[in-house]
Amino acid sequence: MTKRKGQHTGMHPALEQPRYFPDLHASLSVYIRDWLAPRLPERYSISVERGLSMTDESGAAKQYRPDASIDQVKSPEAPYADAIVVQPPSFSVEVSGQPQRHVAIRDEGESLVTTIEILSPANKTGAGYEDFRRKQELLAQKGIHLVEIDLLKQGKRRCRDGRVDQADYVMTVQRAGSRHANVWAVALGDALPVIPVPLLAPDADVPLPLEYILQEYLEKSGLGRRLE
Repeated sequence: MTKRKGQHTGMHPALEQPRYFPDLHASLSVYIRDWLAPRLPERYSISVERGLSMTDESGAAKQYRPDASIDQVKSPEAPYADAIVVQPPSFSVEVSGQPQRHVAIRDEGESLVTTIEILSPANKTGAGYEDFRRKQELLAQKGIHLVEIDLLKQGKRRCRDGRVDQADYVMTVQRAGSRHANVWAVALGDALPVIPVPLLAPDADVPLPLEYILQEYLEKSGLGRRLE
């Protein structure tokens, strides 16, 4: 899909309003799934809003819902070739708060590989922020790749770093086993980046073109014409 003449580039501040953001949040999850699904090797499946049963620090079981998750299945195939080039990150930051090593994740007997989260206001304020931070720490400790897409200027961010706090919008990729996350910092009016979605070695990362996906949403929702 090509960008129409005069159409806004990047995230529009009006989309952060309660009137629009819930639909943006839900739609981007579906568009991301639909973009990635045909580009994944056949041994992976991808789903939206699948709950995760995990054990927290107290030993209690709790249900979590990533916006999209990539699971490993059993029929290996060659990866999908794509000409889209991932953009280099703006910088990397250390991710603090490593949890205890007793987290167990189950999903129909298969292994969870990657989660993709589009942050909502509930992920960035009050008890919701603390719950989200703990969930991401548990996933990271279990060896899950974490992809976070933050299209909200307000609220706290999990990676505590001045450069992260100063950015209008932030995308982070924390690879399994790493204490650092690559960060794509985006200013208001800038196009959203192409970021990598990591898989299991030796499978290559899958490029995720966020600007293309956002423009597809704006076109299909009719908001692109309204926000010009």
